[in-house]
Amino acid sequence: MTDTAKKFSIKRYFRETKAEMKKVSWPEKKEVLQHTQVVIISIVVIGLALWLVDLVFAKGLDLFLRR
Repeated sequence: MTDTAKKFSIKRYFRETKAEMKKVSWPEKKEVLQHTQVVIISIVVIGLALWLVDLVFAKGLDLFLRR
């Protein structure tokens, strides 16, 4: 049996997962808050841009259909 063909073991899975989680570099609270702010601001800006594009197309379609 090769290494890739080993039988699945739940015990080994959790042991390896725990070892991998120790290697993760977790962000600081300040960094998480900054990234959250960037995401929220981006969502608002993109939402406003899409709303404006929708408004322009709606007005254009309204003018086109009234002719």
